[in-house]
Amino acid sequence: MSEEKRAVIHIDPAEESGRYSNAATVMHSPTEFILDFMMSLPGGRRKVVSRVITSPSHVKQFAMALMENVGKYEAHYGEISVPGEEPKFTGTVN
Repeated sequence: MSEEKRAVIHIDPAEESGRYSNAATVMHSPTEFILDFMMSLPGGRRKVVSRVITSPSHVKQFAMALMENVGKYEAHYGEISVPGEEPKFTGTVN
């Protein structure tokens, strides 16, 4: 059996704690995808806590990796329930 090489990933200490997000929006152009991860705040406000801009091929690989991991999560912990109506972002980005 061959051993898979694993990349060494370095993370800046300022980024180690991550950012909490409970909402997101996705936008795209012909050449890139923009993913805004947000935190919903009281009063219906949303604050962008992180923005990722990436290529179409990378976002597709990312989506496939997410779905693979959702499958693994659900196999271990059970099905993830999703609210009936998708949240809709109608605000402006400042």
